[in-house]
Parts: sequence; structure tokens; C-alpha cells
Amino acid sequence: MKTLEKKIEIDLLKEELLQEKKLGKRVVLCLGVFDLVHPGHIKHFQRAKEQGDILVVAVTANKFVNKGPDRPVFDQDLRMDSIAAIGDVDFVVLNNNPDGIKVIEELKPNYYVKGIEYKNIENDVTGKIKEEVDAIEGVGGEIIYTDDVVFSSSKLLNSFFGDRSTQFQHFIKSFKQKHNYSSIVDFVDRFKDLKVLVIGDAIIDQYAYVSPMGVSGKGTHLVAKENYSESFLGGAFAIANHIADFSSNVTLLTAVGSHPKDVNLDVGLNSNVQRQFVELLGIKTLIKKRYVQKDGVFLTKLFETYSSNEDLLNENHTQQIKQFLEKNKENYDLVVVADFGNGFINSKLNNAISEMSGFLAINTQINSGNRGYHVVTKYNRADYISVNEPELRLTAHDLESKLETLMQKVSSKLGCKNVSVTQGVEGVSIYDRQNGVKQVPALTQKVIDRVGAGDSYLALSALSLACGQEADVAAFLGSVAAALDVQIVGNKKCIEKIPFLKYITTLLK
Repeated sequence: MKTLEKKIEIDLLKEELLQEKKLGKRVVLCLGVFDLVHPGHIKHFQRAKEQGDILVVAVTANKFVNKGPDRPVFDQDLRMDSIAAIGDVDFVVLNNNPDGIKVIEELKPNYYVKGIEYKNIENDVTGKIKEEVDAIEGVGGEIIYTDDVVFSSSKLLNSFFGDRSTQFQHFIKSFKQKHNYSSIVDFVDRFKDLKVLVIGDAIIDQYAYVSPMGVSGKGTHLVAKENYSESFLGGAFAIANHIADFSSNVTLLTAVGSHPKDVNLDVGLNSNVQRQFVELLGIKTLIKKRYVQKDGVFLTKLFETYSSNEDLLNENHTQQIKQFLEKNKENYDLVVVADFGNGFINSKLNNAISEMSGFLAINTQINSGNRGYHVVTKYNRADYISVNEPELRLTAHDLESKLETLMQKVSSKLGCKNVSVTQGVEGVSIYDRQNGVKQVPALTQKVIDRVGAGDSYLALSALSLACGQEADVAAFLGSVAAALDVQIVGNKKCIEKIPFLKYITTLLK
């Protein structure tokens, strides 16, 4: 064998392994994140090396570590260095792919070695293990499972690393005593059978990335250089997208006008979303444009503009929507109302929405254009309300009372069983008429952008409650979605089921 560096580019290693295999050498491949190397990994590599002559370890690149917002703890270079320091390992490569399929196809190992915990393919929520088995067999290799003591890197990291608060640790410990990962996965899988209607404002989110230049030479205002901008589907579009990766039957009812050139509904909307759009002639879909300064991956918002905040619907539009609601009032298991107060839902539609027979989840959001009058009690009923604390206090016209008192008050007025109050870095409180208030702390302290976190929380908590789940589980699942969402700029991506379940695995190990 040539004298090569242990850390090596995959293209260079591919050529070397080809020559070594011609000499009869057997190549063994292991793959993983290896965020914290522990005795289980050492034993795993020892068993792997016994299967052949050359042991290659592929380390997952940072951007493909799919274990939640606080992972990986260690950068890919540090993880590769740790693996390279182990004597049984001959080569370390960076796996710049979301799974092991391409690495297997390129390196064509004789053996692909996984831990015994991966042997039951039915437990793999990603579905990738089966594809990796097919890939190794496709290159004439074989998969081998090592049967050694299993340590959990995630469990060790959760216990000894990171900035987890005492409240977080106590919550997770208590939650795991009542609920296990398998039961949560089975429950989330039930969402696919729900028929869901999302009603609400169509919004286009625009982010203009700027560099501040200082005070104007001809005035006292600040000046910034606009570098580039991008647009995403926000508002009810985003909520429908969040739900559509969990439920196979989602309908979006909204009103749309013209869009910016870089917005394509055919591309941006999940294919599971059925459209019931009222077309607004001569009107632009509401654009919220945020001017932001980018520092690495983190954002600072400097200024925001709205393209419109007027009533959108004429009488014909209103009647068209009312007829759809009346015709389909019995057809949905869950109705999610995303009322951003931007002119789509008027008083006539409030009444029609309140008469829908499905589980009714409502969110009313305050903004600069509706502060003071846009509150959830504009509706006649609800089964579930999700608002933030200022929105709840505005609804109750009460700045001083305890949160639980206000939640009880609003719950009683609308006859709803559950009320969620999102509180940013403090987490969320959820009220249940039978069991009082439960609290779920924020599941991450790493925040890139808070825009849309409340919407993703609403989507997953509403799905949970519509399926009859307990309030604390609904709040937990909603908080998982929010923790993932604050890692995303605006609504650039929706919450996807597999990363969602992977993060639950990380939290509950």
C-alpha cells in the first residue's frame, strides 16, 4: 500500500482501493457522525477491522448531520481527526452526502459494517438503511452487523455537553418516564390519515440582505447596501407546507393575487396541498419585506415593510369562500385557521369557519397593522387556540393576571379545551381543562431566525390534539417543530417528517 495520509479525499482513496482489491485485499467501510467517540465506537472499529484488511471510516459532513439544532457538537474536521487517531482505522473520508449510498458506490467495499441496533430495518424512520443494504449488495459486497455493547452518543452528549438548562433536563427526564420514542413515532404516523383544511392569509416573505454603510451624508438616516434578496412562501402557505409532510390530504383555502417573479407556487407548495384559491385580479399577494443584516448564519432584522394591509375580499369573493365552507363543513378532521389579520378573513367568514364540524384550531396574530383589535375572541368557538403571550393578554385585556387565569378565561369564552401560549426562549405553556397548565421549555437555545416558529408549533400541536393526544405531548411535538424551525431563515424550508423524528430520537435517548 502506498504511504497516504489517513485523512484523504474520497477520489484519491477510490483509486488506491481499486489497486489494493486487485491484490486481494478486502476493504471494510464504516459510516457515521461520530460526534463523540466512545468505547462503543472503539469496539465497533475493532470488530470491523477483523472482517478485512483495510478499514475506511466515512464521517458525515456537518450539513448532513440530521439530529437536531444542537448537532453536531463537534465540527467535521475535529470528528475526522478523532477517528484518524484510532489505530485500527486506515483511512478517514468526509461523506458529503445525506446517507452512505454514494460512498458505497464509489469505494465499492467488500463489507459495510453497522452496529447491531441497525439490524432491524423496520425501526429505521429514514428508510435509508434498506437503500444502503441494496447499495452494498449492488457492488458485490456484504453488510455485517457488529454485536457489541451499544453506547448512545446522543445520550452522552445530552448528559454532559451543551447548554441544556435544569428545566430542560427535568422536563425530558419526566417526559421519558411517561412516553417512549416508539410510541411517539407510531402516534405521529397517524397524522397521515387526517383530512386537513388550512384557512388563512397568503403571504410572501422577502428577505433583503444588506450591509449597513452608516449615516447618510445628506441627513440623519441610516444607509445600507442591498446585496441580494430572496422570497419564500409564508403565512397560510407555510403552515400548509408544514402539515403536508405529515398528512397526505391537505387543502389550502386562501386568496392570491400576483407574485414577484422569483415566487413559483408550483415549486413552493408541497404536492400534497390541494388548492382552493380565490384569484384577486389587480391585487398583489401581501409581501412582507424584511431588511436584514447577516452575521455568519445569524440574522439581525433592521426594518420591515408591508405591501398592503387592506381588506382583500369583495362580496363575490366572500360568498365563494362561504359556499365552499358550507359545502365541505363535514369533510375535514382538522381545520387550522391561520388568521394573520391582513385582510383575508372577514366577519362573515368568521361565522362560517366557526360552524365547521372538524377539530378547529385557531391562531390570530397581532402585527403593526391590526394591533388592538385583532383577537381570537372574534370567533364564536374553537377547540384549540395557539397564541403568544402578548396576544393572549391583549385578548383578555389584562396585563397583570397569571397566565393560567387568562388561559382559563379565554378557554371558557370560546368553549375550547386547549390553549397554547408560546413564550419564545421560555418555551410554551399549554392549558388543558382537565389537567391545568403544563410547561415545555424551549428545546434549543440556538436561534438563527424566529420568523415562522409559532406557525410550525401550531401545525404540529394541532395535528396532535386533533388525533386525541394529551396536551403535554402535543406541546412537546409542537416545540420540536419550533426548535427545528428557528434554524431556518424565514420560511425557506418547511418542517419535514424524517428530520422531525430524528430530533425526537436525539432528545429521548
